Amino acid sequence: MKDKLERLTYSLSTGIFGFLDALFFLVLITSFAENLIVMYISGGWDWGAKGNYVGLFTGFIAYGLFLLSTIIPRMRHNLDWFMKFTHELTHTLVAILFFAKIREFVVRDRECYVNYKAGPIGYVPITLAPYCIPIYTLMLFPFRFAGDSHYMIIFDFLIAFTYAFHAHAFIKQTRPTQPDIEGCGLARSATFITFVHLCILSLIFATPRGGVLNAVSRVFWEYPIAILTNPTAWFIGVFT
Repeated sequence: MKDKLERLTYSLSTGIFGFLDALFFLVLITSFAENLIVMYISGGWDWGAKGNYVGLFTGFIAYGLFLLSTIIPRMRHNLDWFMKFTHELTHTLVAILFFAKIREFVVRDRECYVNYKAGPIGYVPITLAPYCIPIYTLMLFPFRFAGDSHYMIIFDFLIAFTYAFHAHAFIKQTRPTQPDIEGCGLARSATFITFVHLCILSLIFATPRGGVLNAVSRVFWEYPIAILTNPTAWFIGVFT
């Protein structure tokens, strides 16, 4: 009976995340088209403008240039260690959000883990969090919301730089044979990770045009509702 319930829960959660993946893939397209392209056409690349994408693009480019420093062995070693630290830190922070009891946090060259006692909920988010949640990027959004408009470009730069770091860590650390992913099941892991990545990218593209609160409203309400209630009008609006 327990095995049947677990299989049903696994199938149901995978199906829900799969549906959300399809929906938020369209949300990402909308966010890119209605924000980045519209801002490029209407706002251009004015460095002094409050709503532009100069900060985001320079942040992504800066991380690419930063990677050149990894030809130095010590820089490469330290970046790898910092990725491991961030991985375990993300496990820890999400575990705290789900009221897990943290017992041990270890980050060494060859041994990295977090020992915690979880409650009845939160296993999948805690286990898969490092593969899809860019914690440093999310920490910057409140500053983007509250900061002075003249400094928005700085926060956008840092948002892009930290997300590029997260994407780099994701590429290096994510494998189908990863114990975290195997523990949650490959299909459920893939759909959950994809869903969170789509949400974060949609927010990143939507934020420079109107700020964080407007971006959250558009990404999690306006765009999904438009796609679900009137897909024909959505298609025409985005691709024409």
